[in-house]
Amino acid sequence: MRWGVLDRLLGEPGSFFETCRLGRPRVFTPPSLPQEVPTLRELTGGLDGGLMRAPYVELVREGEVVPAAELGAAAGAAHGTEEGFADPERIMHLLAEGATLLLPRLGRWNASAGALTALLSQDLGRETEAFCFATTVGRRGRDVHCDDADVLVVQLAGRKEWTVYEAPADGDGRPGAVRTPAAPALCTVIGAGDVLYVPRGAPHRASGEDGLSAHLALTIREAAKPAPDPAPGPIVEAELLATARELLASARARVQTLTHEGPLARTGGSPPSEARGIPADWPAAD
Repeated sequence: MRWGVLDRLLGEPGSFFETCRLGRPRVFTPPSLPQEVPTLRELTGGLDGGLMRAPYVELVREGEVVPAAELGAAAGAAHGTEEGFADPERIMHLLAEGATLLLPRLGRWNASAGALTALLSQDLGRETEAFCFATTVGRRGRDVHCDDADVLVVQLAGRKEWTVYEAPADGDGRPGAVRTPAAPALCTVIGAGDVLYVPRGAPHRASGEDGLSAHLALTIREAAKPAPDPAPGPIVEAELLATARELLASARARVQTLTHEGPLARTGGSPPSEARGIPADWPAAD
């Protein structure tokens, strides 16, 4: 099979699928990240233009989304002003205070992220979305929580400490905060270029280490399953025979009323001067 991006992102895809089957977290270290992975400069560069606004940029502080009015000064519009446009200086100030920067829905406005998620969706046969998270040194993003999707964490800059806990044995990994997680399954620190796999439903938390830490979260959701067709009722042989008899009787009646003048009249032709007989070499009917 020819892969779109999975082999370049994780190495041997077979080992990744085995990891998924076991439901265990794991760190992958490819020789280099695929060119489709956007750089941090590319993602945050949009903030400098002054046109980035919620819901494409958010900040989370102590588990709560920062009100859009705090992202920066309101921008002028044709019918007044609109709040929620991101001021880079204000964003950095909030980050220094401990807030987490979130750039959701990357595939909708960043070409690289769009290409990456499209190729990954093609490889896995599942819907894939991209998010970017950034925190400052020693700051922790969200508290222990779990997601309703498998997640590939691609570290873009800095280093981040991760703790991934055992997923529930019954597979009940409802998204949201987890107050009493099970035992840790993996404690690790990943650096730029590393890729961490977090199984669906496994509680986890992360905190930045060296300066600004940023990672790309690729969420891989379960493939949509079409609703099964309703079970057909039993086929009754008598009904099939009755329908076949009706069709044959109707066909015989139509054939008996046909003449050669009808089709010729519709095509603008005229009857032949001599009737054409059946070819002599045509097989005779039994």
